[in-house]
Amino acid sequence: MQMKSIEIDFDIHKLIEAERRGFDEPEYVALRRLLGLKEAAGPVETDAASEGRPFIQDGVSIPHGSLARMEYLRGSQVYEGQFLDGCLVLEGTKSSLSSAAAAVAVTKDGTKPSLNGWLYWQAQVPGQQEWRSLDDLRAEFRKRGGK
Repeated sequence: MQMKSIEIDFDIHKLIEAERRGFDEPEYVALRRLLGLKEAAGPVETDAASEGRPFIQDGVSIPHGSLARMEYLRGSQVYEGQFLDGCLVLEGTKSSLSSAAAAVAVTKDGTKPSLNGWLYWQAQVPGQQEWRSLDDLRAEFRKRGGK
């Protein structure tokens, strides 16, 4: 199943967040409940259960199957993807961090911005609840003496 991203206003975002039954519950599950839709047949299919290569770039290594999230315009636009077999996969397409960010984000005046994906993407490693900024992970690597 391919996920599509939509822009929502802050009031809708608050309703969805209030409906979520936990931080690990995806937003679309809460939205389906709010809309009175049946639960999806199962989780969105990915090849996360299979072995795959980690995403490795600029000293940052993100394990295969990790979730990806990008927030734009102070959280009014939220996009989700996954790190699969060494790549960021967003809406079924493998992409670089920056091209994925620029492909989905829309400015207030409706144009596509040019974005540095390192500044916008976050990762959640399987088995962990915490989202980590990729830019922070890269800064940590550099602080440890990496180049």
